[in-house]
Amino acid sequence: RGGSAMPKKGSKKAAPKQEVKEEGDAKVEVKVEEPAEVKPEVKEEEGGAAAASAGVKRERDEEAEVKQEEAKRAAVNLEEDDVDDFAEAGEEEFNVGGRRKAAQRFCPYLDSINRHVLDFDFEKVCSVTNSHLNVYACLVCGRYFQGRARGSAAYFHSLENHHMVFMKLETGRVYCIPDNYEVTDSSLADIKHNLNPTFAKDEVDNFDLKVKYSRGIDGTEYIPGTVGLNNLKDTGYINVIVQALTCVADFRDFFILPENYAHFKSPLVQRFGELVRKMWNPTAFKGQVSPHELFQAISVESNRKYKSDLHSDPAEFMVWFLNSLHRGLGGTTANGSSVIHHVFQGRVKAESKKLTVKKTAAQEDSEEEWLAEEKPFLHLTLDLPATPLYADSLEKNIIPQVPLLNILHKFDGATEHITRGRLSRYQLLKLPRYIIFHIKRFSKNTQFELEKNPTIVSFPIKKLDLRDFVLLSDELKDQVTQYDLVANVCHEGLVTKASYTNEVHDRGTIVKEGVFRAQVLNKSQDQWYQIDDLHIQEILPQVVSISEAYVQIYERSDITQERNKEKAGGG
Repeated sequence: RGGSAMPKKGSKKAAPKQEVKEEGDAKVEVKVEEPAEVKPEVKEEEGGAAAASAGVKRERDEEAEVKQEEAKRAAVNLEEDDVDDFAEAGEEEFNVGGRRKAAQRFCPYLDSINRHVLDFDFEKVCSVTNSHLNVYACLVCGRYFQGRARGSAAYFHSLENHHMVFMKLETGRVYCIPDNYEVTDSSLADIKHNLNPTFAKDEVDNFDLKVKYSRGIDGTEYIPGTVGLNNLKDTGYINVIVQALTCVADFRDFFILPENYAHFKSPLVQRFGELVRKMWNPTAFKGQVSPHELFQAISVESNRKYKSDLHSDPAEFMVWFLNSLHRGLGGTTANGSSVIHHVFQGRVKAESKKLTVKKTAAQEDSEEEWLAEEKPFLHLTLDLPATPLYADSLEKNIIPQVPLLNILHKFDGATEHITRGRLSRYQLLKLPRYIIFHIKRFSKNTQFELEKNPTIVSFPIKKLDLRDFVLLSDELKDQVTQYDLVANVCHEGLVTKASYTNEVHDRGTIVKEGVFRAQVLNKSQDQWYQIDDLHIQEILPQVVSISEAYVQIYERSDITQERNKEKAGGG
C-alpha cells in the first residue's frame, strides 16, 4: 500500500502496517499508531552492523540479569528462612518469594489439625532430607519437614497432601503453607505447650504439695511426674535412673526451669531439661514420654559407649550421667560449683596404708602409719557378704538377708578393707542433702562371667540414722543424720554374662527374665509406685523394703519435715 514504508537497515522493529476494516460495502483504511516508546533507528552508515550487534548483546545481558534476580528471589534456602528474620524483627508483614503476607488470627484450615498424631518427643529431623536445620512439623499428619519456602519439602507436602498447617519446631510459630502466613490463633496454645512445656516458679514449688491428676486426649489418666518412659529397644537402664533422679526435688526443680541453664550449650543438659519438663507436663496429649532425644545426646556425649541395643549397668551409667551433667553445667572440682554437687556431694575421710605380713617383733614396731585424706563423693558403694554355696533340704539355694546398717559399717572408721594391696578404712565427714547408695550385686567370677548376689538387704523406709558413721566435728556437730527413702532401683530375676536381662536356662527350662525396676515415692500423695518402662502400679512400702535393692536415693529428714509442714499449712 502507498502508506507503507520499508524499514531502514539496522532498525530493530519494522514500521507498523495498516489494517483494513470492512464496514458494509465500503472499505476504510485504519492506520495503527506506533508505540509511545520507539528506540531510535540506526542510520545506514559505516559500522552500523557492529552497533546493532552490540545493542543485541546488551539487551541479552540485561535479560540475563533480570532472570538471575528472579531466581535469587525464588531460591529456596533450606537452612535459613528469611521469613523468620522479618517476624523476629517485629515486622507485621514478611516476604517470601516476592509475596507479602501479614500474620493473621483466622485460618480456615485449623480444623484439619489432628492432635492424636502429634509427638514432639522424637529427634527433630526432616523425614525427607534427614536434616535437623529449619524443621517444621505438619500438624495434620505429625511428620517433620525442612523449610517452608517454595520448593521445600514442607511446601511440596502441603501441595501433594493438602496439609496446610505447620509449626516451626525451633520457635513454636505456626504457619499456613502454601499461602505462607503466620497463624496466631489462641487455640494453638496447647500444642505449643506440648512442644516446649514451661512452668512458673509457684507451680514448681507446689509439685510435691498438691495432688494433681491429668487426662490425655485419648482418655488415659496419669499423674504428672509419675509417667512411663518408652524403652528404645534396650534402654531400661537409662529409664530407671531417670525415674529415680527426678524424685530428687532440688535436682528436678533446677532442670524444670530452663532459665537456670539457658546459657549452657551442652546438648545433654538441654535434652535432659526438656525430658524432665515433659514428664511433669499436666496438659500432655498422652501419659507417657519417649526419651529419644536424651538418648541421642547420651550416645554422642559418651562416644557410643551407651547404646540402645546393648544393656548397661544402671549404677555405672548413673555415675557417668551425673558427672557429665556436672561438666555440662560448668562444674569444677570446687565444692558447690554446680547443682549436682550442691545436691549429692558429701565428704569422706579415707585412710590407707601398705599391707604387710608381720613376721617379727621388730617389724611390728616399725608398722607404717595411716595416710589420711578427705575426698568428695557423689555416691557410696556398699559391699554385700558372699553368697552361700550350700542348699537347703529342698535343693533350693538359701537367700540370706543382711541389714543395711551392717553393710554401712564400711564407713565407721574402724572396719578395714583390703584394696589393691593396701589396707583402707573410711568415715563420713559431711552428709549431703540427698545420699545415694549403690549396693554392689554384680561381679565377675574366675571365668569372667557376670554373677548376681541375691542377698536381700533389709532397710528402713524412713528414719535411717547415719550418726554412727559420721565423724561429728565441732563445726558439723549439728548436721542432720536421719534420712528418708525417696527412690529405689531394684533387680528381679537372674542375670547372664553381659545383658542383665537375657533369658537364663536352668536344667533345660527358662527361668524368669531379669529386669530392673524403679520404685519411686510420689510425695504429694505419699504413695509408692513401681515403674517398669511404660507399666506403672501402686505398691505398698513393705514391698519396697523386701526388694533386691541396687541403687537407693535417700532424702535428708529435715527436707521431708519442712515439706510436710507446708502441706499441712496448705491444707
